[in-house]
Amino acid sequence: MKKIKAIFQVGKDLALSRTAFSTYLIFSGNILSAFLAFLFTVLLARKLSFADFGYFSALFSFLLLISDLADIGIGTTLSTFLPPLRSAKEKLLSVLKSAFVLQLVISILLTIIIYTFANFLSDILFHDRTFNFLIKLTSIGVFFTIMANFSLYALAAKQKFLQAAFLSAFSSLIRLVLLLFLLLFSLTTLHLVIYMQLAGLGIFFIVALIILRLDFLSVKMSIVDLKKILSFTYLLGIARGLTSLASRLDVLMIIALRNPTEAGIYALASRVISIYPLLAGSFSTVIAPKFSSISQINDLKVFIKKVTLVTIGIICTILTLIIFASYFMTALFADKGIPTVKVFQLLLFSMIFFVGSIPAVSVAVYHLRKPEILTTNSILQLVIVVCGNLIFIPKFGYLGASYSLIIAYSITLALTSFMTFYYLKKKHE
Repeated sequence: MKKIKAIFQVGKDLALSRTAFSTYLIFSGNILSAFLAFLFTVLLARKLSFADFGYFSALFSFLLLISDLADIGIGTTLSTFLPPLRSAKEKLLSVLKSAFVLQLVISILLTIIIYTFANFLSDILFHDRTFNFLIKLTSIGVFFTIMANFSLYALAAKQKFLQAAFLSAFSSLIRLVLLLFLLLFSLTTLHLVIYMQLAGLGIFFIVALIILRLDFLSVKMSIVDLKKILSFTYLLGIARGLTSLASRLDVLMIIALRNPTEAGIYALASRVISIYPLLAGSFSTVIAPKFSSISQINDLKVFIKKVTLVTIGIICTILTLIIFASYFMTALFADKGIPTVKVFQLLLFSMIFFVGSIPAVSVAVYHLRKPEILTTNSILQLVIVVCGNLIFIPKFGYLGASYSLIIAYSITLALTSFMTFYYLKKKHE
């Protein structure tokens, strides 16, 4: 009985804590964003053929991949450096400006490169140069996305979770509203959907900068701060870039190795389960300031237990969806949902290992400040995914990409947990 009361008390303390309240805000914004994005996927998938949905998903995956690469770990770096500077406003604004300028330069360079080499990218990705104009449009969307995401990271790092939650939901809302406009006038062609996507990202970019407020630009930028950011972020950037490659290559490799129809089937299932990476990311964002500020091992152990309990809860929802996958997908997409059921279940299974890594990754990056752990595992993950896709996709079609993710996420979960435990024990001995 005492043990039950103790467990109940831990759960109650967790549910009513400040961290939990912040989690509720971020989670609410992200769950609303995921729901709106989910509606967007359902409506779009019902109107487009599997082939056109495959092309759209490939372009969108390319946009997200480049945006993730451009982050170079700046979002995580802000969550590590800004919380301790809350009492030193001038220093905080200086660090924020340094990060902003760095992100702006990177986003401009990438946009120019993608736009310039659009013909080459069209040949590589689609074996068809007629897609070069859509890739040029996507390059502009990349710029909007990178800078809007920076605003989200900065707001979360400054612990302005309400604004971050609103901005997260707004990004999906504006895209859905524009899609509904196209549906109203029966204008859902691939090109018009891409135009709509670009317009939505542009509006998201403008609103994000307004909410962030650019008052920090008036502060003098410190070269010392810039060097500190670069010294911490480059390993995170490598890790994030490799992780993004591993998680975004699937649709691009399916469309290159098989055909756009199979890419569309896989992309449909993949877009539905995307709520879990989003949920894991939002939860990690909220717990980052706490992990970065804890110094005592006993406090750390208590917080790790709380984070682990939440992680187990998320995994339970994954298991439930695996059981009812067939009913879920056919209810959403009717006959179009039937070929997606098996890959949907396999992708959900891979998410168990992905979500399960939240405690270990958070401790490694924010408490131990050892991004090299993440970098090492990201290299391994990318090798497994690329090699696995090259072997499995030609043999098993779109199911092959999910096999690669299961192997990659399970191995990296085990290795990340082991390395984090080793360095944690070493630090607090």
